[in-house]
Amino acid sequence: MVFIPQLEIIILLVISIGLAPGVIAQEKTAIIANSIDSAMNPNFIPTLKKANIAVDFFNAEDTGYKTYDYIIILGGPDATEHIGAISGRILLELDQDKLRAGGFRLIYEANDTFKSKQKVFIIAGSNRNFTKMAVDQYTPRIISKITGQPIKTGSYTSLKASQVKQLIDSKESIYLIDVRPKGQFAESHIQGAVNIPLEELSFKINQIPKDKKIVLYCSSGIKSANGAQFLVDLGFKNVYAMSEGYSVYSNMAK
Repeated sequence: MVFIPQLEIIILLVISIGLAPGVIAQEKTAIIANSIDSAMNPNFIPTLKKANIAVDFFNAEDTGYKTYDYIIILGGPDATEHIGAISGRILLELDQDKLRAGGFRLIYEANDTFKSKQKVFIIAGSNRNFTKMAVDQYTPRIISKITGQPIKTGSYTSLKASQVKQLIDSKESIYLIDVRPKGQFAESHIQGAVNIPLEELSFKINQIPKDKKIVLYCSSGIKSANGAQFLVDLGFKNVYAMSEGYSVYSNMAK
């Protein structure tokens, strides 16, 4: 009979529990956001906690967040309540220019910002709506970065204007989304389309059916691709984006 000291048994138990499959140790993470972005993203912190990430919330004036291994900042260089001052010191000037130009969102990762072996993530958009859109889209990526758990990524299908027309003419049941501004939609649009401007997708996500083919279009193909990837990242299947602008379709349909 082999005798194992009690202390060694305890150590072995701790190691075995720590290595048990499917068990993820809680990661201490600091969230920094202003009151508006916090209110617009009520599910963000609960989603992180559901992924077994321990979260503490800070405002920009409380510097206690600097000691954390992971920091998530909501808002870009022009965010209110001093958030912009922090983001502005971390973000590249090019990214700040893109955010200020409009219609843009990003997730940015920086290392060793306030201490060594630290990761800082900035989730931001050109305005509050785009920031919310960024939070909805990039939360799974943040969770994966912190926990090390892989995420399933999908992709959308690009269609030319002629292919979209064929799809519509076939009478197949599709959900057609015009992501252009409301004014452009009012002037002219594809018959049967629903107008959801790109920056409003996050707010109207529940009205988009998951049992139909979803086709997005815009003026150039850029916003439709942007919106299609957003939907795919949120778990939607059968998502399509018209790679050519609405004018190409309109001229073809005449």
